[in-house]
Parts: sequence; structure tokens; C-alpha cells
Amino acid sequence: MSEESVAKPSPSSPVQTRRFRAGATIVLALAVGIIVWLVLRDNGGSSSHPSTITAASAGQIRTLAASVDHPVFWVGEKQGYTYELRRESDGTIIIRYLPHGVKLGTPKPYLSVATYPFPGAFAALKEVAKHKGTVSLNVPNGGIGTFPKSYPKSVHVAYPGVDYQLEVFDPSAGKAASLVATGQLLSVGGLKRGSAVAPKPTAITVTGLKSVAASVGHPIYWLGPRTRSTYELTRSPRGKIIIRYLPRGTKVGIQKPYTAVATYPFPRAFPAIQALAKQPNTAELKLPGGGLGVINNAYPKSIHLAYPSSSYQIEVFDPSPTRVRKLVTSGQVRTIG
Repeated sequence: MSEESVAKPSPSSPVQTRRFRAGATIVLALAVGIIVWLVLRDNGGSSSHPSTITAASAGQIRTLAASVDHPVFWVGEKQGYTYELRRESDGTIIIRYLPHGVKLGTPKPYLSVATYPFPGAFAALKEVAKHKGTVSLNVPNGGIGTFPKSYPKSVHVAYPGVDYQLEVFDPSAGKAASLVATGQLLSVGGLKRGSAVAPKPTAITVTGLKSVAASVGHPIYWLGPRTRSTYELTRSPRGKIIIRYLPRGTKVGIQKPYTAVATYPFPRAFPAIQALAKQPNTAELKLPGGGLGVINNAYPKSIHLAYPSSSYQIEVFDPSPTRVRKLVTSGQVRTIG
């Protein structure tokens, strides 16, 4: 899908540019049975990852995809706006539309489009669309869009076979959904199916897990050894490590949720979790060792954890909300080694 194949924005549809807040959003990754939260704080679209911010021309945005080797999304050219380009260390790219004269990096929110790596994004978003309180949209070119009824300012979008998820925000409630549903979301550089290779899970022994932990040079978390379980290891190119506990005899890579623990790079992970705990509809868990866990009450099967001074976040998933809470609060989450 290229710019030429998607409808252009209509001049009769003015862009409202008031307050930006993209909040905490959940998306389900079927392949590993893990919930991933993207947290865009109240600072115009930045996350807690270190980022670079520059002003970009329309031409530079169009050539950006070639330099990063994957599609990048925006809503096309708009007269009278500065295109703020924000690039996060985790691969997220955010294009924000600032009215003429507004300074780069301003904390005030404006229309923004984020593109971020997410293997299996389309299948994940299809599952999110099934949840109560979620609105789904049919997106041109075979895509799907979702947003919670409680927060209609931000829409997540995915396309079949494309391992990137998109987030469109506009401070005017319903405007982002309109932009997405009417085909105004454009890709630069073309939309190539399978443009990011999903990490391949493998079976591994306890000894193998200890060897991996020693080789990466940072903590890896799990729930300890379990009899009658197969340990499934998934490592993403960007450093996420997921250990899943499969019942003995279950095929590795099966798209069925089982108990899993993910460890992934997240600069200033603890302050991010603290901020997330202050969001509506969340529950906070105090953990041994000074750690902090957060549960989104809309999806209590997944708990995110972090410890002071750590640059890694941990995510624990279990199909049973009661069991996952017990796993976390009982101190069973620990480092390998």
C-alpha cells in the first residue's frame, strides 16, 4: 500500500489540534500469549524511551521508510503545519502535526501518528476487537482499527502480514477514527507484507536458559523450573525475551495462550510503571525487593512489573487472572541463574 493507492485527506476536513493524550493501551500478542502496553505520556506523544526530535519536510518523510527499511505512516501533507519527527530507541516513529509557530517538543498534544514494531500485529488487534467496550473499524486495504469506547481520541491500526502497529491520535474525540475509516492513513515507502520477520520460538532446557541469561549480560526473568513443562524461548531482534511454559507434548509456537514471562528493554522502566499505575482502571501491586506491578482491570490476565533503577520491564501472563496475580505477589517471578 503506497500513498498513491490510498485516498488523500479532504481539504474540507479540517484538523482539530487541541489536547493530546494517548494514554495506556493494551494489545494482545497471540503468538506468545502476552499483553503489551504502549504508554504514550502526556507530553505530545513521547514515551519513556530516549528519543530524538527533528523537524522534517514532506520529502524527508517520504524517504524515511527507505532508511529504516519498513513502512512509516502519516496522514499526508497538511498546509500550515510543521512535521515533527520523533524517533524512539525501541524503533517507534511518531509524526506529529504542529501548527505554524509551535515549537518542537512542546508538551501540548496535537494530531499524531505512531508506527511501532509489533510481530503479529493484525492477529493481535483482531483479538482486542472482541473485548467488551472496544469499537472496531474496517480500514481500507484490508486493515483493522480499534479503540476503547472510553477513549475515542486514539485508534490502533494493523494490516495483514505487516509486523508493525500504528496509533493515530487526535485531541478531538472521534477525529482519529474518521481519519482511519476514510482512508486518510497513508504509508510511505510502500506496505510490504512480512516486512519484519517475526521471532521464531524454540524449545530450550533449563541449562540452555541459564546459558542465554549469561550471554545477554542483563537479567532475564522466569517462574523457575516446572516439572512436566516444555520451556519455549522467543527472542526478538530488539531484545525482548519471552519464556513460555507449555504442557508436556504441546507443539512449540502454538497460538494458544499459556503462562509466559517476558523481559524487555525499557529505559526508566520503574518511573514508567509508576506513571501507569496512576492511570484510571488500573490496580497497583507492591512487590518484594521494592518492585511495582500494574494490572489493567480491563485485562487482568497480564501484569507488568519493574524494579527501581532497572532498564528492563517484566510482563507476566496467565490465562487465569487469579493465578497470574498469585504468581506475581508470591514472589515466584525471579531472575534466571
